[in-house]
Amino acid sequence: MARLSILTQEEIDSLYSIPHLDDDERSFLFTLDDEDRLNLNTLKTVPRKINYILQRGYYQATNYFFRFSFQKYKTDVEFILKTYFPDAPFPKKQISKNYHYKNRALLMKKYGLADSNNEFEKRLIKEARSIAKRHVLPKFVLQELLSFCLQQNVLRPSYSTLQELVSSALNDERDRLINKLYRDASKGLRDQLDNLLENDELFYNLTLIKKDQKNFSTTEILKSVAKQEMIREIYDKSQKLIPKLGISEQNIIYYANLAEFYTIQKLKQLNNKNQARLLILCYVYHRLLKINDHLVTSITQKVNKYTDNGNEYQKSKVDIVELVDKELRNKACKVLAININQSITDEHIREKAFYIIPEMEYKKFLTDFKKPNFSRESYRWEYYKNIALSVKRNIRPLFKALNFTTEVDKLNDAAKFLKQHIENSQSFRSYDYDEIPLGFFPKSTLKFLTYKTKDSNDKTVKKIDGDCYEFMVYLQLTKGISDGTVFIKDSISFRALEDELIDIEYWSKNKKKILKQLNLPLLSMEITDLLSFLQENLDKKYGEVNKRIDNGENTSIKIKYNKKGELIKWTLPYTASDNGVNNPFFEQLPVTSIGNVLRFSSESTHFLKKFSHILPRNSKTKPSTEVINACIVANATGIETKKMKDICDVGEQDLDNANKNFIRYSNLWSGSETIMEHTAKLSIFDEYNLSDYGIHASVDGQKFATKYNTIKSRHSKKYFGMLKGVVLFSLNANHLPLCLKVIGANEHESHYLLDIVESNTSDIEIKAVSGDMHSINRVNFALMNMFGYRFMPRFTHLSDKADNNLVSFDNISEHNKHIIKPSKKVNKSLIIKEWDNILRILASLALKKTTQSQIVRKLSSYKKTNPTLKALIALDEIFMTDYMLDYINSSEVRSVVQKSLCRGESYHQLSSTIAKVSGGRMISGKNEIELDINAESIRLIANAVIYYNATILSSLYDHFLKVDPDKAKEIIRLSPVAWQHISFIGNYEFYNGGKSINIQEVIDKLLASSEIDFSSVSQ
Repeated sequence: MARLSILTQEEIDSLYSIPHLDDDERSFLFTLDDEDRLNLNTLKTVPRKINYILQRGYYQATNYFFRFSFQKYKTDVEFILKTYFPDAPFPKKQISKNYHYKNRALLMKKYGLADSNNEFEKRLIKEARSIAKRHVLPKFVLQELLSFCLQQNVLRPSYSTLQELVSSALNDERDRLINKLYRDASKGLRDQLDNLLENDELFYNLTLIKKDQKNFSTTEILKSVAKQEMIREIYDKSQKLIPKLGISEQNIIYYANLAEFYTIQKLKQLNNKNQARLLILCYVYHRLLKINDHLVTSITQKVNKYTDNGNEYQKSKVDIVELVDKELRNKACKVLAININQSITDEHIREKAFYIIPEMEYKKFLTDFKKPNFSRESYRWEYYKNIALSVKRNIRPLFKALNFTTEVDKLNDAAKFLKQHIENSQSFRSYDYDEIPLGFFPKSTLKFLTYKTKDSNDKTVKKIDGDCYEFMVYLQLTKGISDGTVFIKDSISFRALEDELIDIEYWSKNKKKILKQLNLPLLSMEITDLLSFLQENLDKKYGEVNKRIDNGENTSIKIKYNKKGELIKWTLPYTASDNGVNNPFFEQLPVTSIGNVLRFSSESTHFLKKFSHILPRNSKTKPSTEVINACIVANATGIETKKMKDICDVGEQDLDNANKNFIRYSNLWSGSETIMEHTAKLSIFDEYNLSDYGIHASVDGQKFATKYNTIKSRHSKKYFGMLKGVVLFSLNANHLPLCLKVIGANEHESHYLLDIVESNTSDIEIKAVSGDMHSINRVNFALMNMFGYRFMPRFTHLSDKADNNLVSFDNISEHNKHIIKPSKKVNKSLIIKEWDNILRILASLALKKTTQSQIVRKLSSYKKTNPTLKALIALDEIFMTDYMLDYINSSEVRSVVQKSLCRGESYHQLSSTIAKVSGGRMISGKNEIELDINAESIRLIANAVIYYNATILSSLYDHFLKVDPDKAKEIIRLSPVAWQHISFIGNYEFYNGGKSINIQEVIDKLLASSEIDFSSVSQ
């Protein structure tokens, strides 16, 4: 039986092959410490010493030991000879196997290492089973096993051994789950799951990829409510069964995704019926949570729409009333003017007055004039009464389908009362005034919900208007969802913050273990030490920034004083830098098609090896380069299959099969990663660094219209006109789009900052991140810095921001003489008091118990009443102040921030060009999964273009570095984000007879030209 395929050959080689080193790496890896020198002194011959140093260096690079020959790794041996034994000749023969392993034993003793043996492999299989309970993704299990070996100081076993261990653990976990499901699931639940399999139409009704809610129309909402009702009973039973199964949230999602992609036929063909039941159980469980997310979004959307319309209605009514009141006042003025008009005799005064206002209308005029209706709020509630039937039709089904939990007891009572009222179909008039919960809304609005009537005894009594009351409940619930006081437990995005965090009891018992596992230095510091460090830093920076202003060193800052010499205002203008897109240099390159660029990237990086079949265990089908490239272009440009087959040389059937079996989000993501890894290995890549502290990235969102209505699509007249759209939020570094997320146009980009930075799984390690003002919220400075990143946004209206947000540990009065000064004092005691709770939040974020954006959204939008949140905000203010002082003080910091953002913008221009191919900047996905595929296809093509350009630039850079260093510096400043030499439109030819771009030929032609034009180079 074939072994489970887990890693690519390249990944296997990185673990089990001797690395190819450059001189810088050799200098680092072959540097000896005192213990090494002592060990070398015990070795009698130079060849044995060389062998020791080689083994040491290779172990440092890979955490593994190898057998090797001196001749095969001649360059490494020559480096060691030159560094340590300059007079010794190159070894003529290898040292004996015995001496090799003696050297290995010395190094294993030095590092406290042990070899893997049968006993340790038993521990590994036990660990693998434990890991599989968390996540059954083979690569995850293998990576965790490798980490376990490192922690235990044991050399990793062979790859084949690890394959067998992982395969065995996954099979054991699958068998454990399906056996427990059979034992613990009731016969009724098993029958219900089987019925879903037998009823094709019912199952496809639940399939996310085919039947996702498209928009917020009543029809679509009622479909979602119907789906929820359809699976509610199974979900309720699954809630009781899943804890018994001991299945993690990650594995629930994994199995749900399998059920989502498998066909009915495939599920029916599974050897074990309980395996199919397990997949469907997880699918139903996760699907209901997703449906509830859509329902909550729908109720919020509907209520917001009604309130917006209510505002418009109120405004129009008030405008009319004000117009009438103005007319009344004009008439009153004319009537009063009669009394002082000398030309009118006393006996004619009444006659003149009635001429202005007819006698029949005079009493009404006096009433209207005495008490004009300027109660603005009354018109809003008048509108809500008018639309009561629409509210009942659109919002009631959502309200009935969702179980709301709220921290406000009075609102909770009102919601329960309203649900009971709707279920009983009782007339609202039949309730006594005191029976109805009223304390959940502002008292000032009570008069708009109240009216007076006569009871059966002809006694005047107060009543509540049922229509207004119902809308008030919906209004307060949606406000609570927004500010974090109302939750829906059975959802993904709208659970309480507490449900997103590590269980408090588990945290209390395992805090030290969790923090050690995270390996985040600031989280392991004592809070008093951390605050002392931050205080010392701030005190120093306040002194430096004001000193440089006072002595005129900071020439960028502009200060305005009044005649008395008092400071009025200071400003710090910045100059935008050119993003360097489509530099004239690229016009000298031959025009080529995007199909050829993808083929070149595929042949050079082998990114297509990442495109595995959807059923890797059961299919040996390999993807065709031409067909996969055609599918990527079709998904990126929004060209549908039927049209694509007419404008390319790939058949419709091949396109459909490849789309179905190979084009998945994970494959596209991995393909992009592979291309970026090769780009990062180019000699020019490190020259793109903007700073000496490492790679500086940027984040920004880009608006795209959507061809079809989806649950994420939103209206925005400014960006989409009459259409709807989404935002592609991307992380860019050194010209590369490292990752992106598709978010709703109504969602705040700052909620996704930490999430997208932590989603970077490439080898490109980020040290700092910039964004515009949209990337800032109440907690991002604290979160980013605590996670080890420098958060360096670009500020607009900097002086206002600084005046209102700078803090200090000492009294602010001590800074009165400063130009740059704090506005408030740090609440140090609150941070110390709440530190354990803050750590729990940070640890939950780090462990990714849920999506980080969900926690950040709750933290940044909830009411500032919770002491833990207030403490986290106070910590955020410290980190923001620290950075803001750097931003004011250093033009270099501002320049780096601006350049990084320009590079992100250049990617946006390229991605926009790709998406515009089929007309308009639009993506064509019909649901969330397809939108992600569209976005990742755009990113992959962009990465292929950037890799192609960077390969050319890198070759030129290497050439001129030897013959003309000044030109080499000019090449560094050229952006590889350019496309005027690449054709995205026309007929696509993917089968080009095996002809590929000859990159060396392109380089040779450029070098052979009389003069290469590097004019207008970018930064």
